[in-house]
Amino acid sequence: MPEVSEGGARPRRLNWGSGSHTAPGWINSDLRPKPGVDLVADIRRGLPLASGCLDYAVSVHALPEIPYPELVPALAELRRVLKPGGTLRLILPDLDRAIDAYRRGDEGYFKVGPEDVRSLGGRLIVQMLWYGYSRSIFTAEFTAELLERAGFERVRQCAYREPESGVAEIVALDNREDESIYVEARAPDLAAGGGLPYNRAVAEELEILDIAQTPTERVRGHLRVQKGEEQKLEIMGWVLGQDSPATEVEVMSGDEVAGRASVVMERPDVAERFPDAPEAATAGFRLDLAARGKGESRLEVRAVLKDGSREELGEVVVKAGRRGLLDALRRA
Repeated sequence: MPEVSEGGARPRRLNWGSGSHTAPGWINSDLRPKPGVDLVADIRRGLPLASGCLDYAVSVHALPEIPYPELVPALAELRRVLKPGGTLRLILPDLDRAIDAYRRGDEGYFKVGPEDVRSLGGRLIVQMLWYGYSRSIFTAEFTAELLERAGFERVRQCAYREPESGVAEIVALDNREDESIYVEARAPDLAAGGGLPYNRAVAEELEILDIAQTPTERVRGHLRVQKGEEQKLEIMGWVLGQDSPATEVEVMSGDEVAGRASVVMERPDVAERFPDAPEAATAGFRLDLAARGKGESRLEVRAVLKDGSREELGEVVVKAGRRGLLDALRRA
């Protein structure tokens, strides 16, 4: 994996879904081990990267392999590993462009040839689904909607090799100009009011005073809280939405978000208990918080549902050795 100086002289950047198209100077991540891949991980189970550790991330034609119900959680996981104000650049097959080519009868546009599919409409469909490898298809409008639902801001469509973020190097992986959408989005700048700033300080002492399970009628789940290494607070468990799937868990300290985690971790025990719930197999979450401050803090743990609503899951009361709130540092 590329080394990055703590001072940030060299940007830490992720090439997510790299496949065989790895690049030097990037953290190349893919679902399967391949030459040049630094990080083998399934984003639906969480990336083994610290929250807020990346300057920017790029994904080239990888998101289509994620099924629709898991798109927002996958994007939320990419948002988690970006630093506040960090940029995600997505390069995706453009459905609108393919439909335009089909309507004007442009056979040369399609990479699926007549030896595979005779009809032009068939070539359109097979190309967008890429022989069954792709599970989702995209337009610029749909991509922007997904990014906003995943918590990104300043979503903008870009041109090939032209960044909207001001980060010139972010376009280094651009390709497939003739068939792609280019979209950039920014992770919320927490210091500007979107939450809490990234913090490395660790409390001298941390005590868990109370844990209350308070699921509502719309969610069922279980919360477990314990003190981990270096006085970190480990919040983990599982959650299922009754009428809308749970996509994320938030920890609130007053009116501010202290930490977030995607609901993507495998929980075979939950799947066995709720065999009729399709999301049960990946209903788990884990979030580590580092205390900053002195005195008592009351934390509300709540589930974020796919429909955008939030439901209370539990409450934790802790006492820390330095003044302040709790900041999300990393998620295992």
